[in-house]
This record gives sequence, C-alpha cells and structure tokens, in this order.
Amino acid sequence: MKEQISYDDFSKVEFKIGVILECEKHPNADRLLVFQIDVGEDKPRQIISSIAEFYRPEDVIGKRVVVVTNLKKAKFRGMDSDGMLVCASLPNDEDVELLTITKDFPGGTKVD
Repeated sequence: MKEQISYDDFSKVEFKIGVILECEKHPNADRLLVFQIDVGEDKPRQIISSIAEFYRPEDVIGKRVVVVTNLKKAKFRGMDSDGMLVCASLPNDEDVELLTITKDFPGGTKVD
C-alpha cells in the first residue's frame, strides 16, 4: 500500500474528461500509443500511454476517458506527453482498462 496523503495533496490533481480524437502506435515503441485528446482547450493534447498491448488505436477513437491534466510534460521515446490517462490494472499489468465515461460529457468536463 502506498503512503497515505492528505485531502490537500489529492486536491492538487486535476482530472478532466477527454475525448480521444486520434490514436496511433508510437513509431519507435511497440508498447506505446500516441493519443490526441480533446480536454476542452484550444487544441488537443498529445498523451503517450503504454497500453498498446491492450488496445488497438482504431478501437479507442471517440471514447471519453479520464485524464490527469496538470502533470508536468514528459518525453517518451522522443515524443512529448502532456497528461496521463487513468486506467485500472491487475497486478503485474496482466490486464489494463481505460476508465471511460458512457455519458456524452464534452471534453474538458471536470471530474470531482
């Protein structure tokens, strides 16, 4: 179990609904997918996620997912990632599932 955090620490994390507009395999990594996601801003965000083993790019287009939007940018195999997709996973990453929203909430909707 991870260390417990205070409500103040948790409240620093910003969760929003994102709508997956585009997805493709990373050109230099078999396990990575490159997403373009509408999170209610002027332009989509690029997010890199290591879920290629569990999802085909064409199967996630249009899905509404939960995104952490206030992480510092990171690089994965030379490509920028500006956020994180929230997933559930079994121990040792045996299976992974994107947390999705079934209602038609627009990109950028806050998740509280």
